[in-house]
Amino acid sequence: MSEHTGLPTSRRQRRARAFLTFAAALSIGGIVCLSAAAADVTVVNPGDLGPSGPWFRLQDDPGNAGIPNGTQEVAPFADAQWLDGSLHLGIGGGETSQAAHAFPAPITLTSLLASSISYSAYLDSAGSTAGNTSANLQFPMICGGAFTTLSFEPGRNTDTAGRTGVVPDTWQAYAPAGTSSWRTSRAVAGIPAQGDATLATFAAACTDPGDGALGVIARVGRLGSDTATLDTYVDGITVAGTTYNFAVEGRATAAVKVADRVTAGGPPVNGSVTYTNPADGPAYPDTGTALTLKGPAGLRADQVTLTVAGRRIPLTAGPGGTLVATLPKGTVLNPSGTSTTAFTLAVADGAPTGPLAVSAELTAEANGGSRKPVDVENTASLRIEALPSPSPNPSTTPPKGEPSAGTAPAPAPPAPSPTGPTLAETGAGAHKQWLGIGAASLIALGSAVLFFARRRAN
Repeated sequence: MSEHTGLPTSRRQRRARAFLTFAAALSIGGIVCLSAAAADVTVVNPGDLGPSGPWFRLQDDPGNAGIPNGTQEVAPFADAQWLDGSLHLGIGGGETSQAAHAFPAPITLTSLLASSISYSAYLDSAGSTAGNTSANLQFPMICGGAFTTLSFEPGRNTDTAGRTGVVPDTWQAYAPAGTSSWRTSRAVAGIPAQGDATLATFAAACTDPGDGALGVIARVGRLGSDTATLDTYVDGITVAGTTYNFAVEGRATAAVKVADRVTAGGPPVNGSVTYTNPADGPAYPDTGTALTLKGPAGLRADQVTLTVAGRRIPLTAGPGGTLVATLPKGTVLNPSGTSTTAFTLAVADGAPTGPLAVSAELTAEANGGSRKPVDVENTASLRIEALPSPSPNPSTTPPKGEPSAGTAPAPAPPAPSPTGPTLAETGAGAHKQWLGIGAASLIALGSAVLFFARRRAN
């Protein structure tokens, strides 16, 4: 799949003129020279692939008129590095697909090797009848004054994991070096047309003034069959000090809901995490949630119980006094889709009280990659409150005025004063009492009179 397809000539010339001043500062004899450095990341959105560039489809070059084109788009299918979409190149019988980017000036192969070359590719077996082939990386270039296209073909090379050939349905990363095999579309550097040589071989031979790569192309060419199909995805093309991240523009949003408060030693409270993906968002694969709790100082993992669908989720100590957990994984979160995970949260009696922040971040994992957060997160807060003090137990509390068990009875009230009733003694009872007192007084008075009379008689 290394047939020649050129870049849009008129556009390439205009872009070269526009960058003439910049290129002159970095070039010798009009050839751009690069040094090894960390690559800058440039995002390529759907609107950046088309007739206005900076990336061009097959049909955007008038020189490709009459060649049937297949699928060429920035699609929601997530790559393994950024998980934000990828370049979709697919073909049916007799079709060709590509995405091409022109350099502002030719770049020598020696410079390209020094600055590192890499990309990732994915073969979707469900849409492919061809095997051990995937999207090529190409350099349209001038070598010895002649035009040719050099092609890196995954089926004849080894990926960064040491696997030779194409592994279906998994992202494979490639880092072509000087020893990797490239195919030339035309006879150059002593290599016949459709012949193979290492990139170092071509770099050593293509050194005439004006020699160098004119741009970079990701391409799926004709398969030589009217019925063969190939469905591929590409991302992370790194060349000339720049990494191109093909990404859709939308991003999911997260919402965490939880009760206002939870009582230490009390019942659990309900919460949920919901992710909403817009129509122009990525297809997040194998989604999950990284949950972080930030509570009062001293809050320990054994004092918090987190459950999902009745199953306890382990909590571990995280950085900065946090507690972290991983909620169960979900499925693909497609564009226009939503995903909700419900949970419960309980705090043990005696745990420190105060604010508790609950943060959730969406994670995803593409086949061939590792699980990563995707910068979609949200936080909600509640308070841990102490369990209220228990009220007195009415079954053991005596009625008002009665002694408690084990308490000596109160002394009896004093007898009524002989001078009269108390304030509380009123009515008939008080009248009878006065009558009794009056009779006794009369008897005592009579006895006293008789006693004094007898004394006088004597």
